[in-house]
Amino acid sequence: MILASHAALSSSQKALLKRGKITTVSDLILIPAQDVARKCRVSPLEINAIVETICKAHPIYAQTLDELLSPPNLYGVCTSGDSHLDAALGGGFRTGMVWEVVGESAAGKTQLALRMALLVQLSKELGGLAGSACYLITSGKLPTSRIVQISQHHSLISTSGQCSLDDIHTMPIPSIDFLVQALRKLLPDFIELRSGQHTSDSTVKPVRLVIIDALGELFHSSDKTSTRTLVERAQNITEISAHLHSLASKYGIVVIVLNEVVDAFERQPNTEDPTVGLSYAEQSKWYARAHNLPGENRKEASLGLVWANQINARIMMSRTGRRTHTHSDNAATHKRQKTDVGRTKTRNEETESLELVRRLSIIFSTVSNPQSLDYVVDSAGIIVLEEEGHSKETVTAVTFPYTALPLAIPIAPLDVGCVESESAVNGRPSGLSLAPNDEDDWEAFWENDSITEAMYLAASSDSVK
Repeated sequence: MILASHAALSSSQKALLKRGKITTVSDLILIPAQDVARKCRVSPLEINAIVETICKAHPIYAQTLDELLSPPNLYGVCTSGDSHLDAALGGGFRTGMVWEVVGESAAGKTQLALRMALLVQLSKELGGLAGSACYLITSGKLPTSRIVQISQHHSLISTSGQCSLDDIHTMPIPSIDFLVQALRKLLPDFIELRSGQHTSDSTVKPVRLVIIDALGELFHSSDKTSTRTLVERAQNITEISAHLHSLASKYGIVVIVLNEVVDAFERQPNTEDPTVGLSYAEQSKWYARAHNLPGENRKEASLGLVWANQINARIMMSRTGRRTHTHSDNAATHKRQKTDVGRTKTRNEETESLELVRRLSIIFSTVSNPQSLDYVVDSAGIIVLEEEGHSKETVTAVTFPYTALPLAIPIAPLDVGCVESESAVNGRPSGLSLAPNDEDDWEAFWENDSITEAMYLAASSDSVK
């Protein structure tokens, strides 16, 4: 909101704010009063009086349950397209919330977002919200071919006949300032326009989903990290999240923000001054990382503590380096490869059906408990593996043939649990057995040792002399 046209402020108050280049309510509220007073060259008491006037002009009213449940009800839950994931999320993606999906490259974040852009178009009877999606892209272009593939192979989407590219509205976001302007003005105007069109024409779907892919890319900078840059980033994140929550609560939409991960480094806790309390590094690992698999906590969500305090749920998706056998109809067709003599042969069916296993962890959420699930990505999007589908007997590591590993060879943390199946190698039992034979190798060594007892006694007597 522009302060120059605010009716609650006097002309003198508007003049001093203009002198300090404080033009919006966000500039006034998000900047400390001492800094605003320094810019405007007035006392902090005058700035506090202006802030109090603005807050009284725009009071915050907490909604009651009766108001939330009374018609017209803008709130609802949109299915994720997978029953196991819906159960983990507390029923699906709820409106009025800001959801963060964070993960490394090729973890499946965009796959989930693209499918949600289709599922939100389903009717409420089928688990959707009967709405359209706004897809804000910070880099690249919308992969429309992948959306078409998902719509053709996902059973719920393909049989409904309710989803299309016409109800996925895209907008490139090249910078932080452009994103703020889009969330402040462009997006609300478009949502209002679609809502008005829906009132007069029921075939027009209102906006019920906003996706940002991906927020962390906007904060890539070559500038040296300093106090000034960190404060500026915190202000931008706070303003962006305020607009996102406003859109989610006012229009009853689902907000999904994709984010990146950074390398996490363990630091020794500071025990010199016990009065300081827990440091940020010690606290952040519990809400910025996942701890369900060995090595999973090597990555943490970017944008730090400020952004973590602005979201309602954090979902982390990661790669595990494991593979599993799938038996779905969506598996890739068997290809033929050329041999040395020029003829072709069909690749092994078992090798073709191996899929990369990834891990989805709900780190925190206001509507569900923290938990983790294994999933794969196929032509229909992400598919969560059932409990019996990702046990040790079916998860197979396709790396090296089975050999007895010496004790001195370390095992990578993410390889724990990636074992050969029970019938995979010569009928040997599953697991990384360090002594596959019944005979103890060390006992056999000492029995064949050439050092006799007489030699040992002779050496002992010489040492005593």
